[in-house]
Amino acid sequence: MPHYNYVALNDYGKRVKGILPAESEEDLALKLSHEGYYLLSASSMKASEKGNSKPLFTWGRKIRPREIITFTYHLSTVLSAGIPILQGLDDLVEQTSDPRFRRIITEIRNDVHGGRRLSEALMRHPEAFSELYVNILKAGEATGEIDKILHDLASFMEWQEEMKGNLKQAITYPIILLSAITLLVGYLFAFVLPKFTKILLDLKVPLPLPTIIVITVSDFMKSSWYFFLTGFAIIITTLKVISRFPWGRMALDSFKLQIPVFGELIRKIALSRFSHFMALLFKAGIDILQSLSVVERVVGNEAIAKTIRNAREQVRIGRHLSEPLKKSKQFPPMVVRMVEIGEVSGELDKSLEKVSKYYDREIPATIKRVFAVLEPAMIICLASMVLLVALSIYLPLYSSLGRLGR
Repeated sequence: MPHYNYVALNDYGKRVKGILPAESEEDLALKLSHEGYYLLSASSMKASEKGNSKPLFTWGRKIRPREIITFTYHLSTVLSAGIPILQGLDDLVEQTSDPRFRRIITEIRNDVHGGRRLSEALMRHPEAFSELYVNILKAGEATGEIDKILHDLASFMEWQEEMKGNLKQAITYPIILLSAITLLVGYLFAFVLPKFTKILLDLKVPLPLPTIIVITVSDFMKSSWYFFLTGFAIIITTLKVISRFPWGRMALDSFKLQIPVFGELIRKIALSRFSHFMALLFKAGIDILQSLSVVERVVGNEAIAKTIRNAREQVRIGRHLSEPLKKSKQFPPMVVRMVEIGEVSGELDKSLEKVSKYYDREIPATIKRVFAVLEPAMIICLASMVLLVALSIYLPLYSSLGRLGR
């Protein structure tokens, strides 16, 4: 069946462009009229045009999350107001500023018009819509509550973006400070101190320990700085290679949870993802085994994912979810207790929503505590380095001045 590029008018007099399969222009006009559109012009697409159309937006670069959130909120509003989904998709095509995403929405609109379900149309665009997104939407289609599911999904995605934003904002200053410390120390040891070293050695006075340490480090950095870069590159590469293996990811993620101060934050973020995802999937009507299977892949920490995987196997044979979570020691008593209450009451989604709200308050507070400890520690480190350098220069000079005085 040939495909046609068409231009039509909707009920509001807006021009709508798209691509649709039809036997002829008359058949195309009839299809569009059934949907409330008036055909203005149409041109048949050649096979080469159809084959070359998709690569324009599938270069491996994913669509920005903010575009997906806006899309999801808009569709939720349209469907809850009783507006036809095709009209809602037409409005999105007009409003979307990203040309790649506009093209995706156009193809989704054409697929829905051609008889595909919305989830099936979205599934054809993994660069924009994740497997989780599509599965949740399928559940909404099965229950007939797509508008509510889309609203919950948009709220969840907005929470994810807000969480990322908070983390980026919190770590920006420490990263800048750490970079400044590294550059300053490197500059002092590699360029400034070598100039003083010759002067101090010419004085021929006994060098105190701080001066010996500083001179040794300075000489090493000046002559062998590439060892630092090579060692750093080897460490990063080794960690990346190790993380590609299941045992490596498990070891690294388990180690992350044991890091003082930071481990607490990493655990809370993983548990927040667990509660948010589980609550969302339950509200969508997805069964507990499938929900646990999804959450296991998106929780973000392999040690906690292993606990969820083991819990899923225990639930499969008839045990309550709270039992394996409690035995694992990876989940705090509060989370286990809320899961247990949800199982008893039959409202596990509501219990998990309460856990989510708790972590939504707790994580920003933990971030502030972490960096309240980290920032003074880095400042003290910088002050200590400067003091060491100052003493290494001042002490021999003071000793030589004392000799001249005698």
